[in-house]
Amino acid sequence: MAGLALVFGGSEGIGLAVAERLVACGERVVVLSRSAAKLATTVDRLGPGVEVRTVDVTDAVATGAVVDALVAEVGVPDLVVNTAGYARPGYLEDLPAEDVTGMVATNLLGTINVCRAVLPHLRSSGRGTIVTTSSMAGLAGVFGYTVYSATKFGVIGFSEALRREVRPYGLRVLVLCPPNTLTPGFDEENRHKPAEVLAAEENVATLSPEAVADTLLRALRRRRGFLVVPGRDSRLAAVAIRHLPFVVDRALRRPV
Repeated sequence: MAGLALVFGGSEGIGLAVAERLVACGERVVVLSRSAAKLATTVDRLGPGVEVRTVDVTDAVATGAVVDALVAEVGVPDLVVNTAGYARPGYLEDLPAEDVTGMVATNLLGTINVCRAVLPHLRSSGRGTIVTTSSMAGLAGVFGYTVYSATKFGVIGFSEALRREVRPYGLRVLVLCPPNTLTPGFDEENRHKPAEVLAAEENVATLSPEAVADTLLRALRRRRGFLVVPGRDSRLAAVAIRHLPFVVDRALRRPV
């Protein structure tokens, strides 16, 4: 694997782990994040060869401008990975309005904005892979994550349609569906989870960002597939979601 990769949301968590793995594989990597302070830390961790740019993916115009400038400067990317997103758990009637709109803007519209920005360049080159990030909560609705699940279901539907749309141009689309992952964002989630949600997650496997990144890189090398589900337990759960929905419903419903 060698080429140019853009990693949106790459200043921490899964995105940072993906960027680190890509650098180790010899990729030229540009990390994009809305936090200049986190990007400075990213350079310290990944080395001076990594380039960084500040961008907020909820701003479609700014995202397009940054991508256009990058392509003019360093060329068309071979790989675009978008891990920008966040979760604010809580029961629907208790969710702050700014988080309802914030999750839709970041998780779903942010994904769309990144893809709209890079697609003309990838299409003109006739090559390239786009990786979007959903969640296991995008495969099955999880109580306490109503809005988050909605955005992540949306990412899968969008990515599936995009995959079929861009295949004639020689482009590939993958969607990453990680389970609970030990990121700074997960720590923040735990501060807001209702007690019933925390109790339901006691027996749920939690992965490291590095394990998720390793799974993604293996999927990229296989050159086939669409859903990338890290972790054996999560892959079994994905099968159950598809073939045993009544069992999954009993496991995921809110206790009475």
